[in-house]
Amino acid sequence: MRTSGTFQDVYEAAKNYSNGGTTYGGRPMNPVVRRRASDGVWMLESGLDSAEGSDLECSLDAFDNWFYESYKTDYIPGDEDIADFATTITEDIDNV
Repeated sequence: MRTSGTFQDVYEAAKNYSNGGTTYGGRPMNPVVRRRASDGVWMLESGLDSAEGSDLECSLDAFDNWFYESYKTDYIPGDEDIADFATTITEDIDNV
């Protein structure tokens, strides 16, 4: 099941999966988090889907590793958190 929209939409879906929740349609196969370059829309979707048009991609595991501690609280990532995450993921991709 694809989740798309704001970063917070994807964050809440990832948090739900991490905490054992389910959603209609179930968890995507080989889940990844992507950001579409053209409009900045964030997506949590199957890594089997085409990444065409994405300027950022990481596995759901990498996303969870970054935000896992905050899943235990009512914390919502702010603009600075999102920018730091995007920068780190982009640098990791560039260094592979």
